[in-house]
Amino acid sequence: MNKRTLAAVMGAVSLCALLLGGSASAATATRRPARVLAVVVTPKVLPAAGGTVSVLVRDQFATTCTLTLVPKTPGFPRTFHCAAGQLATAVKIAKNALPHGQTLRFSVFANGPGGRSPTRTAFVSQATDIGPIGTTLDVHDLSKNVLAVTVTQVIDPASGVDQYTTPNSGDRFVAVDMNLANQSQATISDDANSDTTVIGTDNQAYTADFNSVSQCTNFSNGEFTMLQGGAESGCVVFQLPNGVNVKAVQFSFDSTFLDTAQWNA
Repeated sequence: MNKRTLAAVMGAVSLCALLLGGSASAATATRRPARVLAVVVTPKVLPAAGGTVSVLVRDQFATTCTLTLVPKTPGFPRTFHCAAGQLATAVKIAKNALPHGQTLRFSVFANGPGGRSPTRTAFVSQATDIGPIGTTLDVHDLSKNVLAVTVTQVIDPASGVDQYTTPNSGDRFVAVDMNLANQSQATISDDANSDTTVIGTDNQAYTADFNSVSQCTNFSNGEFTMLQGGAESGCVVFQLPNGVNVKAVQFSFDSTFLDTAQWNA
């Protein structure tokens, strides 16, 4: 065998080895256990009214991905095709009727030719928004920090702090006494006077009055600042027309955008 023929034979052998090795590597890859690389949920905080949560799953070596929700949600667990390496879906979450906030758990595992993956989990918190006087309800600020608010009592009527502090003619003072507790790791600061609203039995919304009453203090002119784990008590004062009673009390950092807690009188 001449040198040229020998070189051709050796080249063919090398090519076969390369092809066989590549086929073996591909076969090995297809037998790798499925993996869930990430589960991303948006938003991470829902108001009590509920809403839609977007779920994005990234996976490897998988053919199907199974999504489970806790608390149990109709239609789940549900299995999706995810061979393309990702899964995107949307889940509609119902109103939270519990008298406290809840945590929603989104768990995903994947299956493939090489077997099942471990489960990965992401969480969404959902507030509650309605309860009787004395109930503790959670609200969220723009940074998703949680403030636990308890309306402890409605003082009706309330009396001015001195003889010179009197309501307008035909009105009376009403004070909403409350406790605020920071449930987050960050500092929470805001103004209870702007956060609190009274709904009257005439279905009108009443905003805070800035007079002081003798039964309680108005935080620091309405303002409060709490470090992690901190709590403050105070009241917000209103003027309501005589003959109009308190139907409900509402608290929100931004009632047009963020969740609103409501206590029914």
